[in-house]
Amino acid sequence: MNVPMFTRFGLKIGLTVALALAVTAAAQQTTGNWHTFTDATGRFSFLVPGEPQHQTQKDESHKEGPIVTDTYVANTQTNAFIAGLTQYPPAVPLEDQQELTADRDNFDKEVKATVVSEERRQYGGFPAVEFKSKSEQANFHVLMVKADHRVYCTVAVYKTAEEPVECVRFVSSLKLINP
Repeated sequence: MNVPMFTRFGLKIGLTVALALAVTAAAQQTTGNWHTFTDATGRFSFLVPGEPQHQTQKDESHKEGPIVTDTYVANTQTNAFIAGLTQYPPAVPLEDQQELTADRDNFDKEVKATVVSEERRQYGGFPAVEFKSKSEQANFHVLMVKADHRVYCTVAVYKTAEEPVECVRFVSSLKLINP
């Protein structure tokens, strides 16, 4: 059973991106308050401006066990920063490259974007895909890393033609502590 991260949680991630875009203009945070944020499970960390808002979604509809997604969102006046972790039950078979491809495709489908560049590589010793996508509303820089039955993700959302340096900083700041 292949249950791609954004197939199950695409609506949630899509809504998260939409909400992030809607509130970036009203955000009062500045880009000068960057700090390292570690998720509550201690599995990963990332640099972020301000304190991210956290959401957890648990899908218990699978006989193999629950699929749990934790999402963290922070906004600045012009950009949105989203980090997430989806944990699959060990009984769910997840082939590395197929899972990353499905997650990429489902992400783009949910945000109505098209891939403009992609790089497959290792990140922290695990298979990863880093890509940039473009929609009518925004640009996206995404890093997805698959470590066993977990998929980690950082997403920077920006509206400018050129990617802001803080977006590159955010995406590349993902650290797998206890994958």
